[in-house]
Amino acid sequence: MNTKTILISALLLFCTTAASAQIRNNNIDMANADSTAVADSAILAMPPVLDSTLLGTSIYGYAEQANVRVNRTPAVDTALKRYITDNSARRVHGYRIRLFFDNKQSARNESEKTENLFKENFPTIPVYRSYVNPYFKVVAGDYRTKSDAMRELSAIREIFPNAFIIKEYINFPQI
Repeated sequence: MNTKTILISALLLFCTTAASAQIRNNNIDMANADSTAVADSAILAMPPVLDSTLLGTSIYGYAEQANVRVNRTPAVDTALKRYITDNSARRVHGYRIRLFFDNKQSARNESEKTENLFKENFPTIPVYRSYVNPYFKVVAGDYRTKSDAMRELSAIREIFPNAFIIKEYINFPQI
């Protein structure tokens, strides 16, 4: 046992002994006092011993055995639906991966090809194509942090070697 553990154990033992002595003295005093007197007392209870049988065990394996029931009022469902509806068009600051940016004569066709190629290779990542005079742009993803975008960038660069991360407004994450 280290010194810290010994000191904590000694302190707990001292406090327990002092508290039980105070309770005994208060009980004796209460017996001698009139019935309207109330004694001040502090009771120190030892915490229950830690059950270490489940230490390091995953609780996810017991999900099929669990019988959990959630009760909520219809007002909660109504409020959640209203929140989703009100915030569906909300945009927040975040990051996207720029795949294409050009203003040549063939930029429209190239941006369409880039968008289609990206959709084929990464169907789960949203892709956006836009035109801001005079540039055609193709960006992908809705990442809240730059580190999230960087994780995807390494896989995307295998097909689009000139891809890079930009800071932009992103769509509000789906619930």
